[in-house]
Amino acid sequence: MPTINDVDYMGEVNDLIMYVTDLPQSRVLRGNQSREVLPKTNDYCIYTAILRGRIGTNVATFNADGVPDDKNGTETDTTLTRIDIQVDFYGEKSPVYAQALETFARSYRCNQRLWQEKSPIRVLYASDPLDATLVDDTRQFVTRWTLTLSICAEFAVADSVPWIEDVNVIPNPHADGGGGEGADGVKLINVDVNYRE
Repeated sequence: MPTINDVDYMGEVNDLIMYVTDLPQSRVLRGNQSREVLPKTNDYCIYTAILRGRIGTNVATFNADGVPDDKNGTETDTTLTRIDIQVDFYGEKSPVYAQALETFARSYRCNQRLWQEKSPIRVLYASDPLDATLVDDTRQFVTRWTLTLSICAEFAVADSVPWIEDVNVIPNPHADGGGGEGADGVKLINVDVNYRE
C-alpha cells in the first residue's frame, strides 16, 4: 500500500492565527471538525477548510539510492495543492483580528516566517475582510468578520516500484509523414518497459 504524507495544514493555520492575534488556544477552533463548546466570551475564531484543488500536474520522482538491484525503489508522486480556509472572527475585536491576519498574510514577512519555521505551507493570498454579523430569529446578534486565506502545500504519495529490466523504443508507424515522423520532422516513438519480477 502506498504511503501518503500527512501535511497538518490546519495546525499551521491555527499557529498563524495565534501569531497575529492575542487569542488563547482555547478560543481558536477548527470549524465543522470541532465538537467543542463555543467560548462564553465573544472574542474567538473558527476556521474551516472550504476548498481544495491542484495547482499543477503531478511531479514523479524515483529514488533507488543504496537499494540493491534485487529490491524495489520508491516512486513519489507529488502535487502542489491550493487550500482555501475560511476564517471567522467573532466579538468586539473581530474587525481588528481580521484586518491583522489579512495584512500579515499579504506581506512578504508571512511566507518568510513560515519558511524560517520550516512550515509545509505557504500563503498565496488573503481576501479582504467582510462584515458578516449574525442576527438570529430572537434578534440577538454576534459581530463576525470573515476572510478567506488561500494557502498551498505539497501532498505526496510514495509507492514501491520495481527496477526496469529493459526498454524497447519503437518508431510509431502511424505518424504523419510515415516512418515515425510527425509534424515538423519530430520523431514519434512508442516506449515499452518491462519490469523485473
